[in-house]
Amino acid sequence: MDKRVAKVLWSKSGAKSDITRITLPVSWIRNMGLTKEIREMDIEYDQEKKAIILRKKEDL
Repeated sequence: MDKRVAKVLWSKSGAKSDITRITLPVSWIRNMGLTKEIREMDIEYDQEKKAIILRKKEDL
């Protein structure tokens, strides 16, 4: 398992609401099979574990 520390970037949208972003290493994204053309992901938040889970969107 590859582990890194990332910072949450905060900014404001045009409507003045907060937006957050986290930058992921490109090597991880490529390893997942994501490209500039294939870039959809499923995102889950586990409230009990306080964990965000990212997965490549799989077509059914």
